[in-house]
Amino acid sequence: MSSGFLGLNTALSGLFANQRSLGIVSHNIANANTEGYSRQVMNTKAYQPQVLPGGMGTLGVGVDVTAVKQIRDNYLDFKYRVENSVKGEWDARASVLTELEGIFNEPSDSSIAKLMDQYYESLQSLQKNPENLTARTLVRQNTIALAEGTRRISTMLKDLQSDLNFQFKSAVGEVNSLADQIAKLNETIYKAELEGGVANDVRDQRNVLVDKLSELVNVDYYEDEQNRFFVLVGGQQLVAHYRSDTLELVPRENKVNPDDDDEIMDVQWSNGNKLNVTSGKLIGLKDVRDNITGDNKGIPYYVDKLNEFIDTFTSTFNNIHEGGYGLDGSTGNYMFTINNMTTAEYKDYLINKGLDGLPATEITSSVMSGVSALPEDEQQNKINDNISKILANNPKYQDKVVRLIDGKYYIVDQMKASDVTIAKDLEDLNKFAAGTNLEDLPGDGTNILKLIETRHNVKLYEWGAPEDYIKSLVSNLGVDASEANRMSKNQALLVNDYGTSRDSIMGVSLDEEMANMIKFQTAYNANARMVNVFDEMLDLVVNRLGTVGR
Repeated sequence: MSSGFLGLNTALSGLFANQRSLGIVSHNIANANTEGYSRQVMNTKAYQPQVLPGGMGTLGVGVDVTAVKQIRDNYLDFKYRVENSVKGEWDARASVLTELEGIFNEPSDSSIAKLMDQYYESLQSLQKNPENLTARTLVRQNTIALAEGTRRISTMLKDLQSDLNFQFKSAVGEVNSLADQIAKLNETIYKAELEGGVANDVRDQRNVLVDKLSELVNVDYYEDEQNRFFVLVGGQQLVAHYRSDTLELVPRENKVNPDDDDEIMDVQWSNGNKLNVTSGKLIGLKDVRDNITGDNKGIPYYVDKLNEFIDTFTSTFNNIHEGGYGLDGSTGNYMFTINNMTTAEYKDYLINKGLDGLPATEITSSVMSGVSALPEDEQQNKINDNISKILANNPKYQDKVVRLIDGKYYIVDQMKASDVTIAKDLEDLNKFAAGTNLEDLPGDGTNILKLIETRHNVKLYEWGAPEDYIKSLVSNLGVDASEANRMSKNQALLVNDYGTSRDSIMGVSLDEEMANMIKFQTAYNANARMVNVFDEMLDLVVNRLGTVGR
């Protein structure tokens, strides 16, 4: 009798095992398109067999379900997240640098290079006809256009930096939100697994959150022997089992760069510790928002270079124009000032508020040291050499320039591209100083010729003439943007490759699941048939055995 019931129990174990396997197949199919879902399989093993007496061996007693496991490759998870973090960084840089290219908009009719070309062409027309008011009007309009075009680009760059600051704050908030969600899932998983089970579906949800977090910051993570899950960023715990730490935004007290937005925010841990991030969207946004030097230079670099261009250009033009004479005999007028000031107002501003809002520092004696003893043709080189040494040897004069104002040299702030305007004096067209000699008016255009010669003065900038400078700046931007886009595409391919490899292991194949469904259904039917067979055998033994002859 025991053998009969033993066979029935064996068949029943197979029946239940295949029924559960069909349930898992159904669950896999239902979640075939669920983000981050890992296909599940049921692990089985044979029950401990029954030992037969008399050394006859053992008799199998059926199948036992040991676990329902999810199929994942931890190494591919790790590689995916490492490359995803790098991709997040380059995606951020590529997006911003592409916007920068749109702001400079080279080549186009509104680009600085085009505006300069039109400006110099109008100067050439004026040089040929110094007394012509139409030519003077054209110079004035092109001077205004050049100043406005430069201001527009500078303003757009600063606005973009402000927008990036907002994106940076959003990214920090997203990191905190993901950390909080991971901590809550940790609690759910831990409680669900206290009795020895595995919360596969909730673990999948947690893995999706870790994937998303890896795009924002580089993460390290591990699970200890007590199944407590930890996430680290820059060596500090962001998530420690049930608890999540937070990143906080703090206003920047001291500007990193002179033209930075006043509302730039920095990020740190809630306990005040410095956040060390090496990759991810967060560091990509921070670099392109803050860096003025280095391989990962960003918006401040281009703002600074634009300021450098305008400062040298306007200073050179003002010095030349100031020495010439207008049709009305006026002299000493600048061509460029800031905020539509007159020449006199601008000079007064420079002397009294031109150095960080304070009076400028006069350095005439230092600049002229050793100059008078030299031949006249060598004096200017000595002056330039003295100025370079003064600026280089005084850290407090970093980003400052020297201006010659009414015969005296002063340390002042660099003129900013966002402030440059045409001098208000030049509303009077007669004040455009075309001539160098009062007695040669009105037909003298030699001073305009000096202005035109700056177009090809390769010593004016470290990068050459004015147009060379702009081309070099735009080329720098093009190289940076091209590299960022190339790296972004390369990382996308890497992430896609690892994602595809990961999906090939953890993803649900409907063809495979359909084959499993048929396999388990067939096995289920076979076990059901075995139950029927043992039922008939038992019926024979119980109800019909020994009834012959009654």
